[in-house]
Order: sequence, then C-alpha cells, then structure tokens
Amino acid sequence: MQIFLVLAILLAPASAFAYLDPGSGAVLINLIIAGFAALIYSFKNLLLRILGKHNPQKHEEIIPDIAIFSEGKSYQHTFLPIVEALIFSKTHFSYYSLEPEDPLLEIDNDFCHNRFLGYGAMGRYRANNLSEPIVLSTTPNIGSPGYPVRRSPKIKNLVHVFHSVVDISMYRRGSLDSYDTVILPGDYHIHPIRVIEAVRGLKEKHLLSLGAPYLDVLLRDKELRIPEPRPNCILVASSWGDKGLLKQYGIKPFVELTKGGFEVIIRPHPHSWKHEPELLRSLQKESSKSEGIVWDTALSPVGAMNRAALMISDTSSVRFDFAFIYEKPVLSLEIPVEEMPGFERDDLEEIWSDHAALEIGRVISRKELETQLEQHVTDTLAEFDAQRIRQFRDQTVLNFGHAGKAIADFLINFPKAKA
Repeated sequence: MQIFLVLAILLAPASAFAYLDPGSGAVLINLIIAGFAALIYSFKNLLLRILGKHNPQKHEEIIPDIAIFSEGKSYQHTFLPIVEALIFSKTHFSYYSLEPEDPLLEIDNDFCHNRFLGYGAMGRYRANNLSEPIVLSTTPNIGSPGYPVRRSPKIKNLVHVFHSVVDISMYRRGSLDSYDTVILPGDYHIHPIRVIEAVRGLKEKHLLSLGAPYLDVLLRDKELRIPEPRPNCILVASSWGDKGLLKQYGIKPFVELTKGGFEVIIRPHPHSWKHEPELLRSLQKESSKSEGIVWDTALSPVGAMNRAALMISDTSSVRFDFAFIYEKPVLSLEIPVEEMPGFERDDLEEIWSDHAALEIGRVISRKELETQLEQHVTDTLAEFDAQRIRQFRDQTVLNFGHAGKAIADFLINFPKAKA
C-alpha cells in the first residue's frame, strides 16, 4: 500500500519545500528522489522487522490521544523535557519528525511511539493526515494558505508551544491562525496574540502560560558543564536572512574588536549554513587573518555561551536565552524594521522585545557599532547587574527549569477536558 501511495505522489504535480519556515521561501524538490528515499526507508523498516529489531505491536496496538509533531533535530530541546515528562508519567504518546536524524526518534520506550514521517512529499502527506486528536507542535503557520503542512481534519486540538521567549511579533503573518491552544512562556505573550485575533476577527485561542521547555534543557546543560568563563570573550550570535546582523553589518566591526584584546566567537544561526552559505564563506575568508575570531558551528549554543562574558546579537531570541541562563549582559544591535516585512509585528504597536532588550543590556545603533563598539562592550561588562537580569527573568518566564513537566501535565489532562 505504501508503495502505491509513493507512486501516486510521484505522478502528481506538486510543489515541494526545502524547509518549513516560510521565511526561507519555497523551492522545488525533486519528487522522484524523495519517493525513492521514502521507499528505501520502507525497505529499511521491513529489514528491521525481519531481524527482530522492530516491534510493530508497540505502535499498532495502542492509539495515543496525544501526538508531538516536529520538523526535526533543531527543535529537540523544545520537545525533550515534554517527552521525558510524558514517559515518566507513563502516558502513551506519538512523536513524529520530518528528519531521520532527529535524536528523539532514537528513544526506545514503550510509551513513546516515535516515527520518521518520510522525506519530501511523503513526509508532508503523513503530517497532513495525523490521526491523534491532540497534536502539539512548535511549527508556525501550520494550516496557513500556501504553507506545505496543513492541519489534519482529524485533529480536535492543535496546540502550539513556543521555541523561544520572544512573543508573536517575531513570527510570520498568520503563524498561529490555525491553532486552538497556545502554550506561552509567560503572560506577556497574551496581549499581542489578542491584538492579532481582533485585527483578523479570529476566534480567541486557549492561552496558557506554562513556561519555555527548551530553557529546561539549556539550564540542565549549563549545570552539567564545568564553568569556563573568559572575561574578554564576546559571543556574536546572529539571526539568519535579511534581519541577521552578519548580513546587515558584516564581520569588520568584530574583527576590530579583537584588536582591543577581545576573543570573539562568531555563531551564525544554524539555518544560515543551509540558506546563506556563500555569505558565511565570504565572511570566514574576510576574518581568516584575525587570530581572535573563532567560528562556532555546534548545533547547541551552550558551549559558546559557557565561555562568553557578553553577547552581541540582533533581534534573535538567543540573547534572552543567554541572559536568563547565564545571567550575563547582551548588546542588541538595531535592525531596520523594513528588513522584517511580513511579520506579525506589522499589526502591533508595541513590541515586547524592544523594551525587554533594555532589561538585559544595551541597544546600540549602526553608527555606535561602527565607532564605539569596544567602549560599549567595556562599559556594559563593568556596569551590568546580574540580580536585575535574574529578577526580570523570574517576572517573565513561568516554571523556569521545569516547564516540561507543567506542559506534560496539561496535555495528560487536556484530552479528558477538551477533546
């Protein structure tokens, strides 16, 4: 049956998408390659069954009420604490991923029914037809017009969990329109979502402030590492695309910073390596003669955060991760609003992250970056107050360090109350 389905998909003309984030734009994927990849995966599963390494009964006898849908390994930190809490509570759930390298697919537990959905069109077809009544995802724009993943008609409650602490203003337009329930890091998310609903005439969603589960993982990783702070180490963390500081400002200001005795770690957004490799290669070549520049390519930012005394970033949510987990200051660089078209911020008069940035450090302009960066770094390191950052974090994010359990508890009781 699966082979016939693949053939049907191969013969049907369709557009495919290389990456689910609508900000990256749609590109054509070779459906024949995707089809053959799906067939290979099917034969792999058949071989595992023959060898006795796959137990179909685990997945076929039990039909969970709860499913988690993930785009892949980039979001493992968001889902891991929830997965662990569901397993600990002995609750059956499905975990679906569109990436075979997703580490959460390797979890071997009777309560976790994990499955790689397949490559390309096959994976999207299955994602569009999930059968569980409760589906949790961190993917924005599911069900939006033109988006490659639709909302399955079998879903009764589509639940969104944020994979950052920044509010809806930094999401693409229409990002949460198809969701029924939204799990928030804190109450500060409520107002902008209600404003968007009013602007579009949408039905009010069920909003719950339960915390940011990925912070659970970052905090745990920090506690497991031996602290190795370097007082002159600066972490430059960039977004990707037009709003990324590396595209906006280049590498020169940070090379100049090394001349003042600072070690500078350059950490592009993981998607930059996929979607703007030529830019990064050019910047790496430009900085190759500077011994004080180090490029960080690790999937997790924790290693670089552990060493850095200060972060320089743009509108990226990673600046709040750094401040909240390590209680260290951040210099935020101004990014022109015109470089962020099509975001929900277009319909909002007040942007939470604009004033929140001042609670964790300073915001500097292009001119200040080019002429006074070293002075801003030195002054910020000298004047920052870790207690102020800590207080702001505790006022902002709920269930800090144990959001995964709070979200899992909600999901466990949710089907009984809402389905």
